[in-house]
Amino acid sequence: MMNIQTQAARSRDPETSHLAADAINKSGARQKQIERVVAMIQETNGLTSRELASKHGEDRYMVARRMSEAETAQEVEKGPIRICSIGKCKAVTWWVKGSSPKV
Repeated sequence: MMNIQTQAARSRDPETSHLAADAINKSGARQKQIERVVAMIQETNGLTSRELASKHGEDRYMVARRMSEAETAQEVEKGPIRICSIGKCKAVTWWVKGSSPKV
């Protein structure tokens, strides 16, 4: 199991953000979302967060939020920046740790 060390809400966020963070942590939903994002990357390496969300039928904001936590857990890493096929703008690609092409 991944060991997530990041805070789900920043100290300057409103009380409601901290309440939501407590709820998602206590329910285990945050951990399940991180595991889901890692599994998505393992299945389809090298996509942007928006492409991953689209391909796997997930909410793009959930995927984007959990990506840095999966990176902190050293499960995934950022890869080359390229034009996202969905957003049509420059975006980071995400890879299983150790599999990103060398730029």
